[in-house]
Amino acid sequence: MIKGCVGFSIIGGRLVGDMLLVRGKRVLHIPLPIGVYHIMKRLWSSKNILRKIFYKDSTDWKDILESKKD
Repeated sequence: MIKGCVGFSIIGGRLVGDMLLVRGKRVLHIPLPIGVYHIMKRLWSSKNILRKIFYKDSTDWKDILESKKD
């Protein structure tokens, strides 16, 4: 399961795209080959069951703040 995915980035003409993951204050750029990039991007933007398997939905800020108060 992939947590913290905020999007995808690609520069035209390159054979590698980036998956952007948030870890704390940092943003990690994970390089993906062009074929895998398109599959992962399509799964991330879809609303089917595979999205629920591969990507964990981000929680609401209210939930995060409540968990930090404990």
